[in-house]
Parts: sequence; structure tokens; C-alpha cells
Amino acid sequence: IVGGSDSREGAWPWVVALYFDDQQVCGASLVSRDWLVSAAHCVYGRNMEPSKWKAVLGLHMASNLTSPQIETRLIDQIVINRHYNKRRKNNDIAMMHLEMKVNYTDYIQPICLPEENQVFPPGRICSIAGWGALIYQGSTADVLQEADVPLLSNEKCQQQMPEYNITENMVCAGYDAGGVDSCQGDSGGPLMCQENNRWLLAGVTSFGYQCALPNRPGVYARVPRFTEWIQSFLH
Repeated sequence: IVGGSDSREGAWPWVVALYFDDQQVCGASLVSRDWLVSAAHCVYGRNMEPSKWKAVLGLHMASNLTSPQIETRLIDQIVINRHYNKRRKNNDIAMMHLEMKVNYTDYIQPICLPEENQVFPPGRICSIAGWGALIYQGSTADVLQEADVPLLSNEKCQQQMPEYNITENMVCAGYDAGGVDSCQGDSGGPLMCQENNRWLLAGVTSFGYQCALPNRPGVYARVPRFTEWIQSFLH
């Protein structure tokens, strides 16, 4: 996260760190006791060996994996959305199944899913969180970072991202002036909007042009378009 700040411990109890071969590579969001939502591009090409993946829940400082709040789980199933298009970055969402359910604590909680028809209007300030790079091509964060970013209309986002096809399965967020954004390593993590004192998963961190540049918003998979698909796993 660029332009964010250190989060309080337990502030975002659904934010999960994903490790592949013991390297922290992406974020994810806990949506039930045994399912995570992440980005398809995080797991693409690495989904045939789910056992190489590890999810760390209740994490605050990446350097302190021995904290008592933490639960580590192996992944035993990865499902990439079948409409995912790697080149076009469309439908960039995947489900990951924990080998063993987690118990909810003050530090481990699921995030609510939006209704399929939920609209997150442009101008709305939402939050992002992750352990990704603090500047483009820079080092990653130790303490979980958080930041607030306003949502954009898809029309405005398309104007600012002319190289890409911004589809209805995407939502964009960022300031015209730049300075606050998700960055490498934050992929798969949440874009969260608060409604009636509940946090809803509005987006999944997907892509951008570098990080936090002026008139270059971050692009996220638009979760309401996938709520039904996600819920089909949750019984």
C-alpha cells in the first residue's frame, strides 16, 4: 500500500496473507470459516499444487509469525473463476479452501459479502489493506498497512486507463492527484466499504499502472458481480 499507515492490531480481521513456497505473495479475504477470496492472477499457473500455498490469518506484523493471535492453514483447493481472462485482466477472482476450518477470534473474522445488486457509488470513500510495496518496486510492509481511497465511475476509470478495457466486472479507486494506492504484493486483498456499521467486500485488488500515480487509479474485481459465485462455495 502506498500512502497508507500502520493499522491497529485486529483492525481488519478478515485480511489474510498468502504464502507460496514460504514467500509472501498476495493477500486474500476470509469469507467463511474455510474459504478465502483472492485474485485469480495470484494463483494462476500455481493452482495445480495447492499444498504449496499457506494462508496466515490474524497476522499483524509479517516479521512476527509466532504471535499467539495467528493461525496458519494449508490450502487444499483453488478455484479460479472460469471466465478469468489473463490478458484482459477480466474476472480476476479466485476461491481458496482452507484444509482446516478456523475458529473466529478478535483477530480472525469473516468480511460480509455485498448483495449482487449492491451499488458502490463513485465518490464513496472505501478502504484497502495489505502488506504490499510501500512505493512502486520498493520493499514490502512489515506492519499491515491501511488506506482510504475514493471510488471512481467506470467511465472516468476507462478514460484514465485507456490501455485497458475496464469492464463491468471491475471497479476503480484512487485520487486524481495519486499518492494513495494498492501496490505489488497487495493483489488479492480487499477493497472494503462500510455500510450500516458492517464492512462489505466491494473489490479484490487486481491491477494498476505502477502505483499511486496521478490519474492512474487502482483496479479491483467488482465483488457484487461474483457474490452468487462466491456463495455457491459457502453452502
